[in-house]
Amino acid sequence: MIETETREYIHSWYLLLITTFSLFFLLINRHLIFDFPIVIVSFFYFFKNGFQLSRFAKVSLYAFFFSFGFFALSVLYPAKELRTGDIFHLYHFQFYQASIELAFGTFIRLFFISTVSMSSGIVINYTKVVLHLIVHKGLKLIWGYPMLLAMNSIVLFKHEYERIRINAKLRDLPFRDRIILFFPLLVFAIRHSQRGALALVTRGLSDKKSFYFSYDLSNLDRLRLLGYMAIYLFIVCIAIIFR
Repeated sequence: MIETETREYIHSWYLLLITTFSLFFLLINRHLIFDFPIVIVSFFYFFKNGFQLSRFAKVSLYAFFFSFGFFALSVLYPAKELRTGDIFHLYHFQFYQASIELAFGTFIRLFFISTVSMSSGIVINYTKVVLHLIVHKGLKLIWGYPMLLAMNSIVLFKHEYERIRINAKLRDLPFRDRIILFFPLLVFAIRHSQRGALALVTRGLSDKKSFYFSYDLSNLDRLRLLGYMAIYLFIVCIAIIFR
């Protein structure tokens, strides 16, 4: 079998497992100091799989503003039990030490979770994941191919939106009138779903479909996953000891 696509450092299916384990640890861990190595190891695999620094900077910026919003709300409107400790004044606002400490911890953890999850969405080839599940894990075609159709439509919707937006800008439409852009996009979505469903029916998609590629996992993929799992379990054990 001839492989035409670029070889990944680690298979996207394993990269999805790595992301899942990392996010699970970030959600349940109570010590921020142990979050750092998990995030570093996760991004090591992301960058090895082709994640770019420019995208990392953009994702980090989005995650920062999202997390900072929660931080600001937490310190501006703290719960009654958090209104303790030293009080700091800024203009007409007052901030409590207990609420700041808790909000800062929440900010860091939320920033890590947001950055890892958004970065994984960019670097993981979910088409390859679904095809691997169909070929090797028994995922039925009646579920797998509609999933592939839905994932493909996200990219097509984005391109269609950009095309309509540029067209409206060239026509010098006022910003308040650009809400109408969503109506042709809705029509495009309906047409795309109809064409996709018709294509699946007319091609006679069935369980007897043959595949040109195996989408299988190599021994090197398994070794790299085992390396991650060894580091992951080590960090988990240390976190449990110092819990």
